[in-house]
Amino acid sequence: MEVLRNLYRDQLTEAPKRASQIERTGYSKDLGWIFVCQEFTQPRAIRTYRSLFGAKEKYTYFTPNTFYRNDQRHAGSLRWLNAMVIDIDVKTTQNAGMIFPDVMDRVTSAGLPTPSLVVKTPSGGFHVYWYLKEPRRAFPKVVDHYKRVQRMIAEEMSADVQAIGAERWFRLPTEENTIFRSAERVSFDDLCDWLSEQQENQSKKGNVALGSTDLLSHPAILKLLEGVEEGQRDNTCYTLALVYKAAGYEEDQALSSLYCWNEKNTPSLRQIEIKRKVKSAFKPGSPLGPSSYWIEMLSGIEFKYQIWETAKSREERKYSHLTEWTEDILILLRQNKGYLCGSQRELAKMVTSSVDSNKQLSYTSFKRLIEELVDQGIVCKEVSGSGRGAITIIRLVINDKLIVLDNLRIKKNGLNSNTFIDTVVGGFFVSITVSEICPRDCLDIFRRGS
Repeated sequence: MEVLRNLYRDQLTEAPKRASQIERTGYSKDLGWIFVCQEFTQPRAIRTYRSLFGAKEKYTYFTPNTFYRNDQRHAGSLRWLNAMVIDIDVKTTQNAGMIFPDVMDRVTSAGLPTPSLVVKTPSGGFHVYWYLKEPRRAFPKVVDHYKRVQRMIAEEMSADVQAIGAERWFRLPTEENTIFRSAERVSFDDLCDWLSEQQENQSKKGNVALGSTDLLSHPAILKLLEGVEEGQRDNTCYTLALVYKAAGYEEDQALSSLYCWNEKNTPSLRQIEIKRKVKSAFKPGSPLGPSSYWIEMLSGIEFKYQIWETAKSREERKYSHLTEWTEDILILLRQNKGYLCGSQRELAKMVTSSVDSNKQLSYTSFKRLIEELVDQGIVCKEVSGSGRGAITIIRLVINDKLIVLDNLRIKKNGLNSNTFIDTVVGGFFVSITVSEICPRDCLDIFRRGS
């Protein structure tokens, strides 16, 4: 059960502490309780690896994040955030026939890092985990932001947006249901940066409107999703159906989500009523989105929004391609004599599009592209210090197989000023000196005519 040790690390003890140890050292504020259960009934709190490994044969579900109380499993009693997890349901039309390679394709398309763990459920679905590099204290604002990130990941990967919350149950990993594991971890700050990037992509110039994530995470909508009393159920059901429609859900996805919502109502509506409301909301000619008036009336919370067209596909809205952003990084390096120094966030802000100077490279993409350039041997990177005060130095490296054509201006579809040529196939040399910046890396490149 190494996957669980890697998840909880020192938040669990190997065995229960003796009374004498507790009297001597007191209760630790760094340990945490996890909950396990069988079909969501009679949960059991666990604080030792011995108990956890013994429970894996009897229990099916567990909580990846830990709590400071052993009698309450809710967001307010969380102590540590250990992993970001989403639930991909293959019963929906959009995910029908989905297999593991499709999961990894969606991870890549969303610009997310490699998962740490993927667990397959009996229904054929997937629980996808990203272990955090360092556990994050579950302060209320952090937990709220965790949910926003989790919801956006679920949106981008067509996962279950109802399975949101750091306190939720997920299937306990076993040797049999674990289909992928890696040593990869991601920092919580990087996930927050990723969220910011997605929100920027969804915003429209001069019209900041609610995208699907913002709509579903609005306090008024969240209050309605908690369930309502008799007398509000019909209007709320139809309103929420329109909310899901405006958020980009398909009819069967909205129906499934509202079936779950109906369980929170007192009393519940008949399922046939839920189906009628959803069908009415999705029929041709029905409103594009919910009524602000009804949302405010039902929730008691002010609600203002504008409906705007669905964002373009990721391929269409992405500025150029990552290779073109790479060229913009290299242009910046050349303009600075092959040397950049500062925090990574500051350096990322310096990279602007050579096509549109109003467009900037995101911090997350900047880090990703720099790592790729380092792997290719095109640049070298040095970091001094740690945390947000760290200073990063990036230098352009030219080896004996790589030549930069300087001041070369070729017309459309030709080479640009940062096209790399392998010396084996010939080309031109130009002399470049960067001794003012980094004498030890001083290189001369000579233009050679064919």
